[in-house]
Amino acid sequence: MLQTLKEQIVEVGRRLYRRGLVNGNEGNISIRLPGDRILTTPTGVSKGFLQADDLVIVDLDGNILEGKQKPSSEVKMHLAAYRARPDIQAAVHAHPRFATTFAVARKNLPITAMPEMVVLVGEVALVPYGTPSTTELVDQFAPYWQGHDAFLLSNHGVLTLGRDIWEALYRMESLEHYASIILASQSLGGPHYLEPENLEKLYRLKQ
Repeated sequence: MLQTLKEQIVEVGRRLYRRGLVNGNEGNISIRLPGDRILTTPTGVSKGFLQADDLVIVDLDGNILEGKQKPSSEVKMHLAAYRARPDIQAAVHAHPRFATTFAVARKNLPITAMPEMVVLVGEVALVPYGTPSTTELVDQFAPYWQGHDAFLLSNHGVLTLGRDIWEALYRMESLEHYASIILASQSLGGPHYLEPENLEKLYRLKQ
C-alpha cells in the first residue's frame, strides 16, 4: 500500500513537470496516511525526477518519522490543510502559469463561466499574501479552508486538495486550463458567466 502511494506521488510529480505546472524544484505533493502521518515530497528535488525513495513521512507537527531527506519547507501548508480538513487525503502545490497569473495580480477567478469548474473544482479562494514556508502564510488560509478545495496564493502559486491524489491533481489541471481560457476570452470581450438559474441546476447536480 505505501509503495503504491509513493509511486502515485512520483507519477503526479512527473505529470506536473511535463505539463509545465512546476519548473525547477518548485512545488510539493502529499498524501495522508493512516494514523495522521503524511507522505510528502522532499526539499530541493525536481518533481519531474522524483524517486519513491526520496519521499518522506512526517507527523501532523512536521516531525520526520521516515525518510533520508528533509521535507519541503512548504509542508506546513499541507499539514494545516490536513488538520483543518479531515475529509482531505491529498494536496498538490504548484505554480501553473495562467492560474498563477491571477494569483500575482491578486485577482479572483470566478468559476461560473464553465460547468466543469462549478461541479468538479468549486469556488477558488484568493488567499492573502504570506511569506512562503512560514506560519505567516499558513495563518492566511484559516478563513478559507472550509468550503474550498482550490486556492490561489497571492504572489505565489496554487494549492489544490482532494479525496485522493488524482482528484487533487485533476483540480490543479482543470484550474489551470480554465484560467487560460478566461485570460484568452479577454481578447473577445471577456467571459459570459452562467445565469443564476443554470448555476442552480449545476449546484443540484454537484450535490
